[in-house]
Order: sequence, then C-alpha cells, then structure tokens
Amino acid sequence: MNRVAKFLAHEGRVSLVCANTTEMVNEIMRLHDLTPTTTAAMGRFATITGMMGFTEIKDTEDFLTVQMNGKGPMGTLISVVRREAFTSKVKVCVDNPHVELPLKSNGKLDVSGAVGQNGFLNIINKNEVTDTNYTGLVPIVTGEIAEDFTEYFAKSQQKPTVIALGVLVNKDGVKAAGGYMIQLMPDATEEDIVAIEKALENAPSISQMIDENKSLEEIARTVTGDEDIMILAQELDMKYECDCSREKFERGLISIGKEELSKIIEEDGQANIVCNFCKKEYNFDKEDLEELLRQSGNK
Repeated sequence: MNRVAKFLAHEGRVSLVCANTTEMVNEIMRLHDLTPTTTAAMGRFATITGMMGFTEIKDTEDFLTVQMNGKGPMGTLISVVRREAFTSKVKVCVDNPHVELPLKSNGKLDVSGAVGQNGFLNIINKNEVTDTNYTGLVPIVTGEIAEDFTEYFAKSQQKPTVIALGVLVNKDGVKAAGGYMIQLMPDATEEDIVAIEKALENAPSISQMIDENKSLEEIARTVTGDEDIMILAQELDMKYECDCSREKFERGLISIGKEELSKIIEEDGQANIVCNFCKKEYNFDKEDLEELLRQSGNK
C-alpha cells in the first residue's frame, strides 16, 4: 500500500502533505516498460499529481488533467487524477517511455534532459457534472518536475510552496519513491519561514528518508523543523487505477464519424485499441464496427 499523510506545523500556520509512493511507481515502471530515467520522471510526476488529489480536488465529481511537455525526448507526460474518499487515484502515460540518457556529472539520472525545459505545464481542474473547469498554464522552469510544480503554485495560485520529489532506482526496480509538499498559510510568520529553510538545509533527500524507512510523521518533522506537528489525516492512500472501458472506446469510435468508421471497416475489417494508461487491449471485429456504424447513423 502507498502511504499519504497530511499535517499542520508551526501551530497551524504551515500545511504539509507527505507521500511514500514506492509501490505505485514500481507498478508504473512495469506497466509502461520504463527505463531508469523515465521511471524517475514519471514517478515524480505521478507522485506530485497524486498528492494534488488531496489538495486540489474538493468534490468527487472533480478531476485533474495534468499535461507537461518540455519539448524533450520523452514528449508529453499526462496524468489524470480522481479522488474517492481517502484515496487519490492516478493514471499516467508518456509519448516515449523508452528514453534513456547518460547520467549527469553528479551521477544522477538526467530527468531534466528527458523532460526538456522549453515548454509548458498545464493543469486543468474540471467538474464532470457542471462541466466547469479551472486551467493553470505556466512555463516549465527546469524540467526536474518539483521546481516546475512549485512555479505553478506560486504563479497560478499565489501559494508559497516547497515541493520535493524523489525516485531511487536500482537493478531490481524502484527502491524508494515519494515526495512532500509544504505550503505556507496566510498567517505564516518570518520565523516559520526561517525555521523551514534551516530544516530543509539539513534534511536528507526524500528518497533517502523513504529508503531508510522513515515514517511520514518523522519526515514531516524533519522538513518543517517542528517537533510538535499536528496530524490531520494519516490513513490516506494513493494508487494507480485506470477507468477505461469497452463502452468508452465504443463512444470514441462512434465519435470519429460515419465516414472514418466506414473506412476502417472497408480497409481493416477490425479495430484493435490499446489504452495508453493501462495497456489493456480492446478488440472490435467487423460485426462490432458495423453495429457502431448503425448507432452513429441514429445520432
């Protein structure tokens, strides 16, 4: 089980979300056949968007669609996040999962080189019932992902935020993955900021703390410099879940129009569709397609 917890620090003037997503990132690596570099990128991306399920989604009909394209070799990273009670449900995909780059001079994976630094981070919060949405669009700053989401919260939401994300990969897979997001409340003091800055200077990386089996409460104390943190919620979960279905792909085939659907029937006689998020395959034979063509004619 992946673990997520929410805290308040410095007498309620600072909020904090911490997450251990090792299990989920291992699943993403396996499902999308990722390289070490793309595992680090997609693991960070899935972790922060999943944490946003607990900070940005207020209604069960709301969902987040996050697109990140820095014009790097990975192409576009996409995450769709839904919230159900105490669980943030995440699904992700990427254009080019097999990108691998040489290690940087410091021996670390080159996430920025794979993601790129010349594009935009686009976050859409939409409500399925009212069909209303909020869109935030900011330039990518570094391609390292944590700094890019920090920029989003600062520029698009005017929320002073500190984000740390980490994925530790070895020959056996993902050894440790997770992140934390610290946000200052309007009444945060200069002393709070100084205490957090000092704590962060001395704090190990998030992946190291998770690899050392630190609890989320221990991590929260370490990165805020507050030994008296308040636990808001600690029985939270984050998991990888795709909501694709045959019915959704049927609607998609109908939506391409009678002419295009007829062309598929004539030229291929079938359609095999693979979900980008979970790799599940849906097969439609000629009879299935002809029935969808009839349905499209009734619309």
